[in-house]
Amino acid sequence: MLAKVPLPAEYAAWNSKWGAPSGRRVERPLMVQHRLDDPDPGRYGPFGFQYVSETRRFEYPWAYFGAAAVPGMRILDVGGGLGGLQFVLSMEGADVVNVDPAAQGDSRWSLGQGSAAHLLTEASHAQLNKLFGTSVLLIPQPVQDCGLAGGSFERAFCLSVLEHMDLAEARAMLEAIRGLLAPGGLCLLTVDLFLDVRPFGLRPANFWGTNHDMHKLLDGLGFDLAGGDARELLGFPEFDPGDIIARLPSLFVSPISPCMSQAVILRRPR
Repeated sequence: MLAKVPLPAEYAAWNSKWGAPSGRRVERPLMVQHRLDDPDPGRYGPFGFQYVSETRRFEYPWAYFGAAAVPGMRILDVGGGLGGLQFVLSMEGADVVNVDPAAQGDSRWSLGQGSAAHLLTEASHAQLNKLFGTSVLLIPQPVQDCGLAGGSFERAFCLSVLEHMDLAEARAMLEAIRGLLAPGGLCLLTVDLFLDVRPFGLRPANFWGTNHDMHKLLDGLGFDLAGGDARELLGFPEFDPGDIIARLPSLFVSPISPCMSQAVILRRPR
């Protein structure tokens, strides 16, 4: 599915409660990369410590409500960086693991690729755990190499990560996520859809990534499609680029860059 405007009222309320997607508005805010040095860093809230796309205004609450997490649930966040969702879920009693190789220098996974804007380190992640009283485990490895026990998670998030990878690596990541999910477990997945990249624009990719054929990405991986609309997933037979362009006024497009978010819920069969 693609996000529509206006976003649901419960999404706006959730964003307001937690300061998503970019942190709470405060007096004299420091730039994101300096906020951990603020005399009161907690004033920014859990979402104040990572540069994110405006598509996260939809993605974070969509993933939160779609997961329907409960205390004690074991949750995997793939490429979570310093994003606030992992800390919110941990504060609410979930057992959260963030698998993100960016802590070891793989900067393809977040905004600010290859620049000082990439802020995830094991030390900064530990500092946020201490700040918010959470216990998110950070594993600084690709999910394919994370060494976690198969079938041990009930939910997995992978939000705006796969567009930075080529198709083969993206499929390998999803295959690894499937193996880590328990039967019946859900993967809440978003993949950026860029309006300046084919089939809408002329370029095969932009600075941030590429438009994956979602059908090729998912085909044969052994997931059931538990949530999503094939008409709004690039590469599915039902997808019509012309229809998407005609409906742009009703779709949520980032006000900063020509980007939308394709959202699907995948289920590992029982």
